Amino acid sequence: MIKHNLKIFSQNVRKNKTLIDIILEIQKNNVDIILIQEPSWALLRRAPSHINPEGDSYYGTPNYPEWSLFIQNDGSTENYPRVATYINRHISKMRFSLRKDLINH
Repeated sequence: MIKHNLKIFSQNVRKNKTLIDIILEIQKNNVDIILIQEPSWALLRRAPSHINPEGDSYYGTPNYPEWSLFIQNDGSTENYPRVATYINRHISKMRFSLRKDLINH
C-alpha cells in the first residue's frame, strides 16, 4: 500500500480528555495521523492484584477503536508522556512502530 498524501493534524489539548474525544471523532475520516500535545493522563482502571486488595492502578491515555495509539511511557504517574500519536486504522497496513532507538535520543 502506497499512500502519497498523508494528512497529519497536531493539537495541544492541555490534558483535556473531552477535547481528545472530539478531535478523534471528528477527524476519523479526514486525517491519517493525529499528534496530541499534553494528552490527558489519568487512572483508567484497577487491575486485579494478589498483593493489593484494591488492585493495581493503571494510568494512561484512553484507546479508541478507530485509532492506534503510540506513546512512550515508563509506567510512572509522575513521568507521563508529553505527546500521544494516534494513527488511523485504515493506514495500519503501513505497519507503524515505535522506534525507541530513535526516540530516546
